[in-house]
Amino acid sequence: MAAIEKIRRRSGLLIAIIGIALLAFVLQDLFQSQGRNTGPSVAVVDGEKISIRDYEQLKEKNLENRKSSTNNNNLSSAETYSVYNNTLEEMIKENLMTKEYDAAGIGITSEELMDQMTGENPHEWIKQSFSDANGFDQQRVVQYLQNLSDLPAEYYNRWIDFEKALKQNRLETKFDNLVKASYFLPTALAKKYYENKNMKASADVVALRYTTIPDSTVTVTDADNRAFYEENKYRYETDERRDIEYVVFEIKPSLEDRQEALKFVQDMKPEFTAIENVVSFVNANSDKRYDSTWVGRKDVPEQVEKAVFDSGNGVGYVYGPYEDGDAFNLVRIVDMQNRPDSLKASHILIGYKGAYGSQDTITTKEQAEAKANELLAQLKAAKNNDELFAELAAEYNTDATKEKGGDLDWFLDGQMVPEFNTYVLNNPVGTLGVVETPFGYHVVKVTGKTEPQPKARLAYLTHEITSSTKTYQNIYAQANKFVTDNRTYDQFNKAIEEQGLTKRTMPRMNKSTYQIAGIDNPREIVRWAFDEKTKKGDVSEKIFELDNMLVVAALTGVVHEGYAPLEAIIDQAKYQILNKKKGEIAVEKMKACGNDVDRMIKELGAESTTVSDISIDSRVLGNFGVEADIVGTLLGMKEGQETGPIAGNSSAFIIKNVKFTAPAETTNYSDIVREKTSQFTNKVGGGAVYNALRNQAKIKDNRTDIF
Repeated sequence: MAAIEKIRRRSGLLIAIIGIALLAFVLQDLFQSQGRNTGPSVAVVDGEKISIRDYEQLKEKNLENRKSSTNNNNLSSAETYSVYNNTLEEMIKENLMTKEYDAAGIGITSEELMDQMTGENPHEWIKQSFSDANGFDQQRVVQYLQNLSDLPAEYYNRWIDFEKALKQNRLETKFDNLVKASYFLPTALAKKYYENKNMKASADVVALRYTTIPDSTVTVTDADNRAFYEENKYRYETDERRDIEYVVFEIKPSLEDRQEALKFVQDMKPEFTAIENVVSFVNANSDKRYDSTWVGRKDVPEQVEKAVFDSGNGVGYVYGPYEDGDAFNLVRIVDMQNRPDSLKASHILIGYKGAYGSQDTITTKEQAEAKANELLAQLKAAKNNDELFAELAAEYNTDATKEKGGDLDWFLDGQMVPEFNTYVLNNPVGTLGVVETPFGYHVVKVTGKTEPQPKARLAYLTHEITSSTKTYQNIYAQANKFVTDNRTYDQFNKAIEEQGLTKRTMPRMNKSTYQIAGIDNPREIVRWAFDEKTKKGDVSEKIFELDNMLVVAALTGVVHEGYAPLEAIIDQAKYQILNKKKGEIAVEKMKACGNDVDRMIKELGAESTTVSDISIDSRVLGNFGVEADIVGTLLGMKEGQETGPIAGNSSAFIIKNVKFTAPAETTNYSDIVREKTSQFTNKVGGGAVYNALRNQAKIKDNRTDIF
């Protein structure tokens, strides 16, 4: 049970027969590779297509794995898109890295892969999956594999995926280790690193801060903007981007819809009061199914608490209608009892083959029952069974509580499976017994109960307040008129202002965007924005019908892959461009003062100071902030040399009286070698090689055509 659960949590995968799986994996790769260049593609990597067929197969498999690993069959739109997106990235990576593995002569033989699972030093994933409080048990791996043929067929396919992931991880590790081993730092270069790192410099500086120059006195021309862009456009390399503005027409229930919902509940009340089969009635007529959980005062809304617990009403009483959230409700008292809020028990679980969560055991149901009764007899025969219970739990228990002597601690009434919960509830503290549940046979000891409190079983008839077809049609008509009457961007803006609508913006969308403020699952809008037919300034002809809303969008910005255009970066670069102009002005003002530092201070507001402990790793210059270029200039000067005025990021500087303090003489550069080697290996381990390959690859991304 534990081994399967760990593998399932790790990757949603389980183990099947190793020998057949190895062959199946090879055949699977062969068949997939033959079809890889046929049909439509979700992406093209260096001329090689990733077919939609291959993508869809892997995507569906990954979706099932995500559902299995999270125990959730209803993934959110964001989770679903994450799987879609990650699947494509996984395929792009495999495409690029497989070529590198082949070029480097790296591979995984069947024998090596087998050794990763059953050898003396198995893969870490295998160790984690077959470990317990006593550590890794290789015999558990062998025993598990010997009984795989009796497991459900689905686990065979899951093992193939698990094996593929393990193989891929092993290839990545080999490749990374090969790249890491290629690093070598010659002594001469290590010496240079040592000197640069430990050489310290000091200097006198005269600085004129740009804050002394009012913004209003600086004129920035189009030529200034263009010059800055041409000099710095390499800093603004980007993938494809789009900017949109949009307006949302929310589909909200009307007053008439609310009245209809209330009338429905009111009309149901007489029948709900008289009906005998309450559960069937609720499941047939309510928007929420019947819940048999026992609830106390703190578990229900205040108005329900008063009607159920304070008014003296008994079983069969119906309260309501009342509004809670986006629904009208009726609530009927099905049963009332005094029950403890919390229960406490210890157990020894003996799982068997076929019981829930016990797939990796070979114990039969009969054997499990016999063992549970045997342990019960031992415990009843003991004078003090607490210590013995803990010992037997540690030896025989098949769930995580074995490490705590079987102690389940306190749990809420109703939290455990019904058979277990009922036994603990109905028996006094100290009782020992055997209970069968879907998990197996439990040797149970009741160890605690809180004082009984009033509890009720309640049946809720819930009717959600939803928008009617008429309401939807009215809102759609409003959105349709907006689209029909406003076909240009200017009309779009004017109509929003005149109608008092709220315009929202989404800048810098890329093809992977799956979140837009206030919109769930906006991929249809993203696909429209990236469609080749959609041009800047276009207003969507189509109304995007999304969950509880209609959306009309306008495309306001288009940035193609490469260097972002000037208009796309001008706002964020405005401060830098202004400071560049101020730098030119400051330099000229300082030059006009000649070498008269006192005049610079008195007339210009300059300041004179000394900076020290400047090294090649420094980016900050004294209290002037980040001035990497000025630091570089200073370190490149000779003692006694003077330079400036020169413009920096926030000030213009004159540098003089430079002095250097040489590092201590040494022939041992081992610390430098370790530092540089560590920096390199950390980058490799962090995916630097793949990132570099992906950046250099020619990738045509068609994901917006597919999802």
